[in-house]
Amino acid sequence: MYRLTKALYGLKQAPRAWNKRIDSFLHITRFKKCASDHGLYVKTNDYGDLQFLCLYVEDVIFTGSNLKMIGDFKHIMMKDFEMTDLSLMSYSLGIEVI
Repeated sequence: MYRLTKALYGLKQAPRAWNKRIDSFLHITRFKKCASDHGLYVKTNDYGDLQFLCLYVEDVIFTGSNLKMIGDFKHIMMKDFEMTDLSLMSYSLGIEVI
């Protein structure tokens, strides 16, 4: 067993740095942050299709009305971030999704 005698620099700032990075990335990809919930982002295209992205700590859940739009965004995310595609969601935070 070890005891930490000195905090490592930057550990407390890691979540803030991650949030800042993902927020700027989503802004560049034309997502708009929801005013009432800062973990929810919305994107629309010229045809009125919607895409929603929910950010919870380091988990990202996204859905939308256009499958091509979702696939394109998934490809962009995998290029810029190391992520795992868990396919269709069935449970999140103890809530069943159908």
